[in-house]
Amino acid sequence: MKFFSKSVFIAILAALDISPVGAAQNSCLASSVISCTNAIKTTKTRTLSLTSWCSSVLGCVKSTVTISGDPTTITTTKTVWETYTESVIVSEEWTTTTFDYTETTYTAVATETLTPTYTVERFVITTVKPRARRWEEAVHAKDLLKREKTTSICPSAIEKQACSCIITSCDPPVTQDDRKTIKKGTVETFYSLLEIPITYTNTEWEPIYTTETESYTETVKSGVLSTHTTTIKCTPSSTNSFFYLQATDAPPVNGQYWWVAPTNPRLLSFSIEAAFTPDILAATVFSLDSEKRLITRHKNGTMYANVDHYSGFTLVHHMDRREIQRRSYEFLRCEIKPASGRYPGGYGELYCLADGFFNREVWNYCPIYLEWFNSPLVIGSHWSDRAPECSPIMFLVKPVCGDS
Repeated sequence: MKFFSKSVFIAILAALDISPVGAAQNSCLASSVISCTNAIKTTKTRTLSLTSWCSSVLGCVKSTVTISGDPTTITTTKTVWETYTESVIVSEEWTTTTFDYTETTYTAVATETLTPTYTVERFVITTVKPRARRWEEAVHAKDLLKREKTTSICPSAIEKQACSCIITSCDPPVTQDDRKTIKKGTVETFYSLLEIPITYTNTEWEPIYTTETESYTETVKSGVLSTHTTTIKCTPSSTNSFFYLQATDAPPVNGQYWWVAPTNPRLLSFSIEAAFTPDILAATVFSLDSEKRLITRHKNGTMYANVDHYSGFTLVHHMDRREIQRRSYEFLRCEIKPASGRYPGGYGELYCLADGFFNREVWNYCPIYLEWFNSPLVIGSHWSDRAPECSPIMFLVKPVCGDS
């Protein structure tokens, strides 16, 4: 019978992938294990990569321990005291008040015809044929490299021992608490009544009638509309920042496109107002400049979307920069946010904010302003569901180049 030395015995067990308990205590100091440890750390330089790789070598398995049980209910109670008043009539009296009422009859004595000329832009889209890129014509140099994935750094038994020296144990199971906490809130309201005695006065109105006749000159506006053509060039493989704005949510113009056109315009020589068209070929092409101002090209120069500075709910105009600065009006600065998922097509959505004191960022479509000013588009600090009655409106950004 042959006898082996201790070192030879440990080497035989290591070759057989056996780690004796007695040998495990000093195995991290063995030269072969130290050499393998250094090789692993040199190859796996990131802590996360090193830990993940050694966990795989040691056969670590990620597991989850789930805690379950009955839900816990937390109830909070809020007490509210409310006082309301009620008027109680203790006496009653009558009073008579007269007022002037004038009926006016209008008679046309002449007719005046206005024939202003207005110019609208028509945008023609052209696409440049793309050129073949060099990397499509020849195999890229990186494609010639064949990288072998390293699955083992040291012999299996020594590799496992080295990893057990690098990470002392596998990660413990992850604890996941599936128990639910239910929060309930209740409000207790107590009321008290306060009676206020009043004297009620009944008023009887008596008109004093007057009749008068006024003559006027009837004015007929018969505008002449001319067209100016602007060409938009689409270049493949380059950034094309031109887009149409399609309205949605507002029932009167849902699905229509923003058209900067003075159709039936207000007689404001300094401003072009907003209209809408169902024809995308007639729609206005917009873009954002380097300062994120909403602009469009026009025969008379670049037109900027803007609002006046008098209130937090104001009409949207289009003017040139000089006129805006002269009147101290405020630019609309906009950004295109990713699709929210509320609308089909996956188009981006336009969000704008007006310069100045008021936080105006909510688009409104107001039919009453279309009737009064031929300018139905308003941006305000809120959505008006009262007077004037308006519809909230969202603009979808449809690229001019590519999928439009």
